[in-house]
Amino acid sequence: MPTIRITADTAELVTTSHSLVVVARKADLTDGWPTQGLPQLIRDAVSRAAADARPGAGAVVSTLVTEGSLRTVSVVALYDQVSRHLSDTRSYEISQAIKGIARPDGGRVSVILGLADAAHATGAVLGVARSYPVYTRKTTGKGTAGEVLVHVTLRQGPLTQGLDRLGYAADATALAQRLVDMPTAELDTAVFEAEARKALEGLANVTVTSIVGDDLLREGLRGLHAVGRTAMVAPRLVVLDYAPPSAEGQAPIALIGKGLVYDTGGLSLKIVGDRMLTMKCDMGGAAAVLGAFQLLVRANTGKRIVAALSMAENAIGPDAYRPDDILEMHSGKTVEVNNTDAEGRIALADAASYIARKYKPTVLIDAATLTGAQLVATGKWHAAIMSNDADLEARAVTAGLKSGDHCMAVMFSPELHVVEFKSTVADLRNSVADRNNASTSASGLWVYLHIEDLGLKWLHIDLAGPAFMDNRGTGYGIGLIAEIVTAL
Repeated sequence: MPTIRITADTAELVTTSHSLVVVARKADLTDGWPTQGLPQLIRDAVSRAAADARPGAGAVVSTLVTEGSLRTVSVVALYDQVSRHLSDTRSYEISQAIKGIARPDGGRVSVILGLADAAHATGAVLGVARSYPVYTRKTTGKGTAGEVLVHVTLRQGPLTQGLDRLGYAADATALAQRLVDMPTAELDTAVFEAEARKALEGLANVTVTSIVGDDLLREGLRGLHAVGRTAMVAPRLVVLDYAPPSAEGQAPIALIGKGLVYDTGGLSLKIVGDRMLTMKCDMGGAAAVLGAFQLLVRANTGKRIVAALSMAENAIGPDAYRPDDILEMHSGKTVEVNNTDAEGRIALADAASYIARKYKPTVLIDAATLTGAQLVATGKWHAAIMSNDADLEARAVTAGLKSGDHCMAVMFSPELHVVEFKSTVADLRNSVADRNNASTSASGLWVYLHIEDLGLKWLHIDLAGPAFMDNRGTGYGIGLIAEIVTAL
């Protein structure tokens, strides 16, 4: 399947590719500057196609008289302006417009991104990367691997700075998409751990450790153990530690990812309609954390980062945890299980408590495909974020606009929502009593209740909607998390 490479060489776009896609705002296409430096024949073809291109209507394709190896030109017109809750990177617009067109088919495709500002480059490149998912088990079309060249240009000329980081972002997106798209028969918890280790192999100042199976009990991770203990492959906590010399003596930033490789719902089985279908995507939070971690390390981020991937398969079997069971979490709180399909928060909270107490970070960020309620609250394209710190929340919203990973804040109100988890026999229940009482906020709060005594800044990212669309992983969250960490 195709790989993505960033290039500043305009000539390479024409001499080595069979298809060219030009993406820019409609007004900029009309001005013609995104194609500066290209042969006149191609500029004329783009101009003709641009005249017919309409924002939101997909690509307009123009057939070329041969120029180098080029055969076709496609033009994507973006809206000249976007509303205030959308990113000027146009990440979503780009991914929706170019997916399905200009496939490499064993050769090479070039994409020109005409951007108004260099700051929009990462989000725009992520939009391209999402358009070319890498996982397939199709028996037809084999041998279609190829390359997508991405060329970022501004009115003043091609972007030449920061291209390596753009490439790292594209690579991390491909990694996360591939992992999310893999069925659990191919990506159980052991394989997921192996994939994480492989993704970080050879990177300096990185240590990877794991706690597997019954060793989780010895470390007090009884909630994570319960969720995954009946699966054929053991649950595990995989810890990624990046400690560059420049960060010596610094408290780390912690990243926690929900890594449920499959969620049957447990004994509270997902039996309504096709609710179980696509539950391979329930490790999208861990995939995003792994991708962001890889990107930050490759970009030589001078900060200590500790990430934890909380991996389990919520299966059914003779040793499955049950409704009415009482679990003692790593935090020391007891939980009466009233819904085994609210397992992600159990796995996430145990990991958060373990990392927070062992590594004592200043900031803890968790990412999870946590609730269907997130889609009701903020939709398919905006993750729901919540935080106990107003400044961190604002930074996350800004990071979403800068990275193209849209997000919106939902309320953080423990006083109003802790009542949803009242139990007569334990400290908490694990699922809300009333789904109509801001369920996505309440569910995120549940994770916080296991670290609330530590006084650290906390951000929760519920990416259930944007992490998986059209039966494909998107790699959502990599840009957002990496941008937040960079800005801290």
